[in-house]
Amino acid sequence: MPKFDAVLFDLDGTLTDPRIAITSSIAYAMREVGAEAPPADELLWCIGPPIRQNLRKLLATDDADLIERAALAYLHRYEIHGVRETTKYSGIDAMLARIQASGTRIYLATTKWVDIADTILKAFALRDYFTDVFGSRHDGSLADKRELLAHIIETTGIDPARTAMIGDREHDIIGAKTNRIYAVGVTYGYGSREELLNAGADALCDAPEPILRLVL
Repeated sequence: MPKFDAVLFDLDGTLTDPRIAITSSIAYAMREVGAEAPPADELLWCIGPPIRQNLRKLLATDDADLIERAALAYLHRYEIHGVRETTKYSGIDAMLARIQASGTRIYLATTKWVDIADTILKAFALRDYFTDVFGSRHDGSLADKRELLAHIIETTGIDPARTAMIGDREHDIIGAKTNRIYAVGVTYGYGSREELLNAGADALCDAPEPILRLVL
């Protein structure tokens, strides 16, 4: 019998590598509002956190209108180029297939806009592994991982004590621990081992395959 009845997966840095898509779209958004964009290598920390949070830091402003204009510019470019600028990590299909075959329900839990996340899963032929897909809304709600996971628990009726959250950034771990979900950090994404452990990760995995030993 599997250890968990449900497993929640982050998307960016966990199932897919969105490095080019995210850094290029952020740079575009900043230029669209008249700001100078840093080099792509200096934007890697933006992979994971909600886009409006990232833009607030990058633009060094609390001007909601400016942040919203930048967010819409980001969305515009991402919708056009995001999928083709994203790649899938090796071993993801086999891992998800094994978890699904065990009878464990699989859910996506991402701060990416939910419709874009769904499109990406379909583009990489991953959507059929997932019982349902959850993400943030275009108005910015459910962009906090703590809020998102609470929403998933309420919506699906899953038991937090029988659920695991898999993600590569501290936001995934903090969201899981806040909701009393077993937190697994993956180190092949964009969060360091130190970041994940400091956030309270219950376990770390260096590749997709070891995730199976933890959840099954």
